[in-house]
Amino acid sequence: MSKRTIEKHIKFNADEYAVVCKKAKALNKRAGTYIREIAVRGEIKHYDMVQLNNLRLSFNRISYELNQIAKVANSTHSIFQKDIEDMQKQMEYFSRVMDNYLSELKPDYVI
Repeated sequence: MSKRTIEKHIKFNADEYAVVCKKAKALNKRAGTYIREIAVRGEIKHYDMVQLNNLRLSFNRISYELNQIAKVANSTHSIFQKDIEDMQKQMEYFSRVMDNYLSELKPDYVI
């Protein structure tokens, strides 16, 4: 007699079930075994995307500045070397800030 006495039924669409089967096969498990193990031992990490709002705002500012430089370059058919160097410095700085910020990003909670 099985130790498992509670039975639950779940429904998948074809694409979802294909993903489940692919993951189970990669682990050499049956789909039902994979589902049970991931439900009991797996975890879901939730990230508060509000934390990324400042990052999004920074992207918007850089996009605006790039757009302004592009407008000047298109209207005058020239651009100053200093403008390009300033933008490169800003992009390098932003890249470092983004790397540091994202490396510290932790989930709010883990289920």
